[in-house]
Amino acid sequence: MPNIPALTTLLAAPPPPLACREPPTSVRTTSDGPRYHEEDPTDPGAAGPDVQSKNVKLLANVAGVESRTSTDLAFAGRYAYAGDYGGFRVIDVSDPERPRVVSDVACNGAQGDVSVYGNLLFQSVDVRQTTNDCTSADVPFDDPTGFEGVRIFDVSDAASPRLLDFVTTPCGSHTHTLVPDPSNGRVLVYVSSYPATAYLGPPCTTADGFGYISIIGVSLANPAAAKTVWRYYLDANTQSYSALTHVTGCHDITVFLDIKRAAAACLSETQMWDISDPEKPEFLWRFDNAAVNATNGDIWHSAAFSWDGTTVAFGDESGGGAEARCADPTDQQGRIWFLSVETGTLLGNYKIPRIETGKCTAHNFNFVPLPKGRRVLVSAYYTGGTTIIDVDKLLVGASAADAEVGVFRPAGGRVWSSYWYNGFVYTNDMLRGVDVLLLSDNARSGARQLPYANPQTQESLIP
Repeated sequence: MPNIPALTTLLAAPPPPLACREPPTSVRTTSDGPRYHEEDPTDPGAAGPDVQSKNVKLLANVAGVESRTSTDLAFAGRYAYAGDYGGFRVIDVSDPERPRVVSDVACNGAQGDVSVYGNLLFQSVDVRQTTNDCTSADVPFDDPTGFEGVRIFDVSDAASPRLLDFVTTPCGSHTHTLVPDPSNGRVLVYVSSYPATAYLGPPCTTADGFGYISIIGVSLANPAAAKTVWRYYLDANTQSYSALTHVTGCHDITVFLDIKRAAAACLSETQMWDISDPEKPEFLWRFDNAAVNATNGDIWHSAAFSWDGTTVAFGDESGGGAEARCADPTDQQGRIWFLSVETGTLLGNYKIPRIETGKCTAHNFNFVPLPKGRRVLVSAYYTGGTTIIDVDKLLVGASAADAEVGVFRPAGGRVWSSYWYNGFVYTNDMLRGVDVLLLSDNARSGARQLPYANPQTQESLIP
């Protein structure tokens, strides 16, 4: 098990002093900025009526910020950190029936994915900005200048986060993944991005078509001195995304430190890497399925490991989240695929067992931290809501309907992220904001408590 300091120790550490090279640290707490997303922001979300299993109860809703599209979530102790296209919010969830917004940080830049480690919060920025602080606005598409990459905040005072640094990276940061390395006094940040169009920033693909991820090194003693220090070039045989010439990259990466593995969702294929040396990942195997292809507008989007380290789930964001890909529950689009971590062998797949006419596909998910190899997955499905899946039942032949443990799909919703954290399901809905759900089912029996949780960073095996 990695030698990771207790969360309370990390949170107790005083914030480092700010050097003069850093951007201004004042952070606005309100914003009337534009709503950002590649899809229509006026979309009404899931059409009625509500779909809700009897064993799932909505405990609370924290309405989203007007004009800001909600995105990903991270957790530490009593707090949930909810990202959006205009910044992030710190929400006290110590009473899940009465969550309370502690701070609302307005810091513009799509898509606003967040992760936390100790006193630090990291935010992805994938649209060039006019400045490298929280007064920024989007740079016009035809302007080659601007800042994009990863922002680093000090959140030791949850009520008043402070911006420490903005690390620029090629292509910005569509998503990012933390790789804690406390024995060396640092955390690494794997930056996933790709040139969606020629005008969205500098290339993260070489002239020869080779894609790469940037790796940022962040000193825990002086996080404001963070810098991009490495590039990991993808395996030479990595498929380009055929709809966009010479574009090769990864959308998301999930690491599991105890088993020294990284699962990479790389647009046209999935990959497993050995991260025994986290500065130099090594390619192990790839998985491709003809059903997930650029012609359909499909991309491999997300990944998660089972807590015994034997199974990896990869999600297909069919249609990029902008199409109705759940209209046929039997087709191959918008599914979650389960593979052997060791060999990449396909074990089975899942799609919600209901006809959904809205913009629907698999999106962000994680496994419930259960012991003895038990596999239960919580997943967002855009207008399809949140689904909880007994993967063990599914992989021994149960239908999707029989394997589904619970569902919460509210009218007017469009769920970006759905995650299990310490006894509850938390969702970040593009339109509704944060929902807190209670699952009453034996599928949750024995689930472990975690001091903090970044869904893209798993640390210790659960026996």
